[in-house]
Amino acid sequence: MCLLAAIALSSLLFTADPQGEVNLTSIKVYPTTQRRTVKKEEMTFVNFNITADLTPLFHWNTKQLFLYLEAEYINAKGVKNDVVIWDRIVRRKEDAVINVVAKNKYMLRDLESNFK
Repeated sequence: MCLLAAIALSSLLFTADPQGEVNLTSIKVYPTTQRRTVKKEEMTFVNFNITADLTPLFHWNTKQLFLYLEAEYINAKGVKNDVVIWDRIVRRKEDAVINVVAKNKYMLRDLESNFK
């Protein structure tokens, strides 16, 4: 019982202040068509830079971190959409300094055919 109390207390005393920054370098929208149908759609490519130092988040009880970058937009019908465009799993403290220059890892396409 004392061990559980010590674990709970150590979690309350642990304070981390990770620092990070995300910069969007470009957003490009291209018209496309599906192979099976003649429906026209728009596909978006997002280029971004991520810099972060997440080493303060690692302590005795942290096994891994799940990171993701999410794009949020409102379509023509006024519906808010959230889409994960990049993710990474950080398994070691040595890998917790993030410096990424990339584009969206997952396709960003609206089901309503356009982003406008």
